[in-house]
Formats: sequence, structure tokens, C-alpha cells
Amino acid sequence: MLIYICLSGEHRTLPASEAKAIAEAEGVPLKIMAHLDQVLIAEGDPLYFRLLDIRAAFIKSAGIIVGITESNSGIEGVRKILRDVNLGDLNIRNISFKRIKHYGEEIKYTDFVNLIKDFFPELRTGSKKTRSSSTLEIILSDGLAIIGVRKYARDLSKFRDRDPQKRPVYRPGTLSPELSRLFVNLSRASINRNDVFLDPFCGIGGFLLEACVIGLRTYGCDINPQYVEGTIQNLRYYDCTPNVVVADACRMPFSRADAIGTDPPYGRLTRASGRGDLRRLMLDFLEEAYKIMRKNRHMVFAQKHGVIRESDIENLGFEIVEVHKNWVHGSLTRDIFVVRKV
Repeated sequence: MLIYICLSGEHRTLPASEAKAIAEAEGVPLKIMAHLDQVLIAEGDPLYFRLLDIRAAFIKSAGIIVGITESNSGIEGVRKILRDVNLGDLNIRNISFKRIKHYGEEIKYTDFVNLIKDFFPELRTGSKKTRSSSTLEIILSDGLAIIGVRKYARDLSKFRDRDPQKRPVYRPGTLSPELSRLFVNLSRASINRNDVFLDPFCGIGGFLLEACVIGLRTYGCDINPQYVEGTIQNLRYYDCTPNVVVADACRMPFSRADAIGTDPPYGRLTRASGRGDLRRLMLDFLEEAYKIMRKNRHMVFAQKHGVIRESDIENLGFEIVEVHKNWVHGSLTRDIFVVRKV
């Protein structure tokens, strides 16, 4: 089945990586055929849409492709696709028109609306959306017009109840629920395998909370007792089991982990860990993580750019899967590493 995946433009590389990681985590086939600007075209399984609804944070929409045409053919190219496809069983009651940046200016929104009404006259009646109704979506990107039937749409309201300021315990600088969810997804922790997701620098529990919400078993630690108490309060508030202890991430009291996702301290926050040398902290942590991780499983972590080198990671026995640049503020840029234990 040919599908489209419309990505968030909030980061240049992370959304596409999340799309692939979710499929890999649960063993669902997903073969990327083309990577356009903020759009993936792939061969996939219908189960993938269900996984996006459970897990995704940086994916706007996804669905089954009806047809693809060059956008410079204008609205007539879209008309030809709709004319050649059996649309009778789609129950279209809604339409969506997305132009990525300035692509496909040959196709106007009003022309698309008028065309759709030619094929689906019932849209003129303004009939209400029903559970069984579908949305026909056109996405313009990189010289192509992709026409599909939407099967997944992101609902950001599902994250808002877990915004950092709404939790019982808040700490400035806490990552958003969406970014925390992204780290969990990049770790390839599997719901189907009932994986154990571990955060060794758990702070006040943002990563553990998102892992719990999607159905993973979670464990965490932090060297700061106040943070651990904050994590316990936050997890309990959202009905998550607080398997969290006060411990040094370089000497963890855990025997194994299926996946690790974490955001270690940097700069002056490092002193709270008992180590003034940030590079030494990271090397000791990576060595400890290698001991407890299962073979061929993944870890994702962030650190200030330049603190840790790719050669350091490889020398400790990890394979680097991806490195993403994450601008934070001012001159601060972090590297987000996705690595696999080999």
C-alpha cells in the first residue's frame, strides 16, 4: 500500500526520523520511496496509522495515496487522477488542502474546492462530519501534488494536559510533551514487546510520563533527591507507576534496559551530578549504559555540541544511527544522538 506522511516543519530532520522509528519499534513494514520537503512517500501497512495515533508527536497527517501528479500540470492533473479512481466507497465529506512553503502555486485552493464538488456534490449541502466519513487531502510539495485519503491527523490537544506548567511539580527548562515523546519514539521502545524504557537522568519525569502514556514499562533515576520526588508526584498525578530511585546514572541499580531515552545535564547543571567535568560524566554514563542495554537495542540522548565525539561513542561499542542538530537558544546547540548497542 502506498501511503503519504506529512511531517511537522518544527525541525529539519527529526520528524522524518520519528516516522521511521515508530515503524521500526513495532516491527511494522515501512519502506520510504521518496523524501520530499516535509512529506514522505512510502510503502506501508494499514497498522501504521494506528501506531501514529498512539505514538506520534511530529507527524501532522498520514493516509493512503490515491494518486500523484506533477503540480505544474495544474488542476487538470488532479482532475485526471480523480476521474481514473473509483471514489464511490470513500464516503468523502471533508477536504484538506496543504501547500508546503510555496510549492505548487499552479494549483489554487478555490480551483481544488470547485473540482472536489464536481466529484462529490454532497459537499455542497454542508453535511456534518460522521465517524465513517473520510477526508480527501491534497498536499503540494517539491513539484508534486499528492492526493490521498487521510487516515491519521495529529491532535495536539492530547498533549496540552501534560504541559510542564500543568504538572504538580514544574522546573524551568523542562522539555515539551511533544519533544519528550519524540525521544521515546527515537529509542525504538516497543509497546508490543512490553519493553522497559529507562531514563537515567529523569529530572522531574517528562520522558517517563510520555513513555507511560503510550503504554511502555518505565524506570528512571536521578542523582538529585528533589527531582526524584518531583518525578514521583508527576507520575502519580497522571496514574503512572513511579519506578524511580535516587541514583547516579554512572552507577545505575538496574540490571537491564530495552531502550534508553534521556536528556543529561550540561553546563552548570553538571555540578548537581557530582562531576564538574561534563565530558567525563558522559563517558562514564555511556560505559554504564552499554552494560545494562540489551544487544541491538537503541538509546537516544542529547548533549551540548562538541562535548562528546562520535569516535567516543563508537569506541564504547555503540553504532551511531543518527545525529540531529538541535538549536536551543543563543549560541547553544545540542546534538541528539541515536545509537544502537552492537
